[in-house]
Amino acid sequence: MMLKKCLILLALTYSQMAQGNLIPLPNKIESYQAESIVLQQKSQLVCPPEFKASAKVGLSHIELVNEAGSGTKIVVVKDGSIKKREGYVLDVNEKQITIKAKSASGVYYAMQTLKQLMYPKNEADGYYVPALKITDSPRFAWRGLMLDSSRHFQTIPEIKRFINNMAEHKLNVFHWHLTDGHGWRFESKKYPKLTEIGAWRMQPGYPTKGKKEKYGGFYTQEEMKEVVAYAKVRGVTVVPEIDMPGHCFAWVAAYPMTGCLEKEQGTDFFYTYPADAQRFPSKPGTDVLCVGKKETVKMCFDILDELMEIFPSKFIHIGGDEVNKSWWKKCKHCQAHKKNKGLKNERELQSWFIKQLDNYITKKGRRMIGWDEILEGGLAKNATVMSWQGEQGGIKAAKMGHDVVMSPQTYIYLDHGQSHSPQEPPHWPGHKPLDRAYSYNPIPPSLSKNEAKHILGVQGNVWTVFTHEEWLIDLCTWPRACAIAEVGWTEHKQQNWDDFYKRLKFHRTRLDAMGINYWWEESAELGAWANTKLLPDNKPVTLTFDVTGKISAGDNQINFQYTKGAHALNLHEVNLLEDGKIVTTDKHEGITGSEHRKNTYTLKLPKLNPKASYTIKAKVSGSEGVDSHGKVRLDNVQTKVLKKLPYE
Repeated sequence: MMLKKCLILLALTYSQMAQGNLIPLPNKIESYQAESIVLQQKSQLVCPPEFKASAKVGLSHIELVNEAGSGTKIVVVKDGSIKKREGYVLDVNEKQITIKAKSASGVYYAMQTLKQLMYPKNEADGYYVPALKITDSPRFAWRGLMLDSSRHFQTIPEIKRFINNMAEHKLNVFHWHLTDGHGWRFESKKYPKLTEIGAWRMQPGYPTKGKKEKYGGFYTQEEMKEVVAYAKVRGVTVVPEIDMPGHCFAWVAAYPMTGCLEKEQGTDFFYTYPADAQRFPSKPGTDVLCVGKKETVKMCFDILDELMEIFPSKFIHIGGDEVNKSWWKKCKHCQAHKKNKGLKNERELQSWFIKQLDNYITKKGRRMIGWDEILEGGLAKNATVMSWQGEQGGIKAAKMGHDVVMSPQTYIYLDHGQSHSPQEPPHWPGHKPLDRAYSYNPIPPSLSKNEAKHILGVQGNVWTVFTHEEWLIDLCTWPRACAIAEVGWTEHKQQNWDDFYKRLKFHRTRLDAMGINYWWEESAELGAWANTKLLPDNKPVTLTFDVTGKISAGDNQINFQYTKGAHALNLHEVNLLEDGKIVTTDKHEGITGSEHRKNTYTLKLPKLNPKASYTIKAKVSGSEGVDSHGKVRLDNVQTKVLKKLPYE
């Protein structure tokens, strides 16, 4: 009897530990007073045929077979009483594992939760799974990530890996940005020059100085169908984007008569890479379609036809953002068309064009979605708005009765920086750290209950201006995508930053197992300086900080950050001492104040002695005065891959 109680207590302890690894957090968890079940490497699956593929893919590291008596029994039941399409019930007891779901997606998500609950027993015997019942469903129907394949091209295996990583975190919309000014990636059978010409660009200095070969690539229609099928079995919908009428430099390069200039131009390239990568367009030409020509509009319809043959998604994204309307003001075709249609200005001309796309897509039984600029000049009747410039576009559209996907750059643009560490690779200007992403609530308080129903969900965007390789895409996406996954799945009242961060630290082992090169930084404030610690006449002083228990083996980044005062702080030298003896030194001149220059010092500790005490001594001086205040931080970056970039 005593042994039984001990086993139950151990099972409960493990159950609590396992639940601490769940991301996103399920909406209801009930623990049983029972032992954990052992899920064996070869187990029996009893499952409806339409759910079998999602079940097996969702738990692919377990061999699931039909034979009775083969290990643990997993029973999947189709349950129409579950309210939300992606909802599920996962019930684990001492005898078997039961999953109830309404759809194949629900089965897949139940398997992801089960996978996170599993704890290795040993390689031969399988895994422990705690006895519990989870009743779960998502807060929002749209939980997405966008990947820009135009600025930098990813291979099909890389695209599949991106989708798989999404799906395992219950993110369900892959917004595929297929075209832009820097490269056309969608194979069109009707207009082959779009890829023959528009898929390739010259790229000075990328990825190495002196490189002269063209950069680019595109996806064949068969490859895109393959991606759609791969995503479907994982519960992910692929929403394609063909950007129009702006961001069309590559389009016009392929077919010059579709542009207002009506003359040849090249595909655009970045001005320099990566320092000025955000400076575009940089080549002579136009990135805007001439919407005053019937031929241009027909070409748009033709491309949409091809797109909808490949992608069965309900939503088709047409871009519609950042349209440089100055070209239309100088174009005889656009001006004549504007006059003929009785349009007052170029904003109404853009609205007219967007409405043509909306009508065409609606007739095909689909729904058009575009960035929030499609509100300009009047919103198309059936349009859905993706609000990226902030929340105002989404709020306006929701109040008008239109559906909205919230994707504000102010919170969840993943190409923006996430750290103040000098080790973070180049990125788009902006600072959107992990806690800011987690703090985002897609439903603005200014919306009424009925208006809030138009918020379909949330989406983070990965623009690839600065991410030319897969390890960099990983670095900017994760773990912020974990935060977005929980924002989209878990009810807002259950979201808690401290709890999420605690679970995420445990969840890192899973990210490691998935091979994700996520950004991880353990920062600590070491201390501060103030005017009382400095001497006049720029005389140097030594600042001392106890870093025992904070320092680690390897590179330790010590950052000096000025906060206030009339004077900067000159930095001269930083030493790391082990039991009073110097073990490493970084000696260089730096400054922190109105400007920050070389204000980070790297101290490499060959080996950490857990019994030793560690101290940092910094030699500094006031810069033309002593009115200087600031903080000293230890930025310990634990990212797996952080290599010297090839273009540096």
